[in-house]
Amino acid sequence: MSNRKKRYHRVGYLTGIVVSLLGLAVLLYPENNLLSAPGSMNTGHETLSCNVCHLDAKGSLRQRLQANVQYLFGNRNNPVVLGHREVGNSDCLACHDRPEDRHPVYRFLEPRYAKVRREIQVQFCTSCHREHEGKRVTQKTGFCVNCHDELLMRKDPLDIPHVTLIKEKRWESCLGCHDFHGNHIFTETNHVKEAWAENEILTYFNGGKSPYSKKRHYQALKVRSDAK
Repeated sequence: MSNRKKRYHRVGYLTGIVVSLLGLAVLLYPENNLLSAPGSMNTGHETLSCNVCHLDAKGSLRQRLQANVQYLFGNRNNPVVLGHREVGNSDCLACHDRPEDRHPVYRFLEPRYAKVRREIQVQFCTSCHREHEGKRVTQKTGFCVNCHDELLMRKDPLDIPHVTLIKEKRWESCLGCHDFHGNHIFTETNHVKEAWAENEILTYFNGGKSPYSKKRHYQALKVRSDAK
């Protein structure tokens, strides 16, 4: 290779490195979080900074690189995350801990819920509240079928018994009477005709007005947008 071609190659490499570093600096600059976000924040999370949920993995970058090299050579059983660790239930519950939750995620770890874990992974908060979708709830309204398809009640308070609704597969009606987490304060109706329509529930799921109530047993912890 001639000296001129070598110079061109060096200039090309240097230019690529400089452009890459500049691009990385722009993306990592705190004020430019939205440039690297995969989508809009969900309802209620609009003012949060990325680092509220996306925390650095344990150890320094050098330690993480060394650990992955050891994994490649067979000296470790598992690789480690280089950037941010995966967001999990504990991150959600840090702000949304509700002692009286009707459907806490840990409940679904019981063996009897193995089927529903396979169907919709209900043991994870993000199965219903997937972030960066610009919504409040990203699950559909009929998910109650996964656990309550054989529900029997001795003293049914509804004018149309639950067993009839189940037989007719009217699963979209469940949330018209019941607040899944039980956090909203309101009086449940005994008349199916008074239940909220599915479109009202979907409006709420998509970030709109709550049909249940503005009053809640527990409020989410308020976190500053510049929290570290």
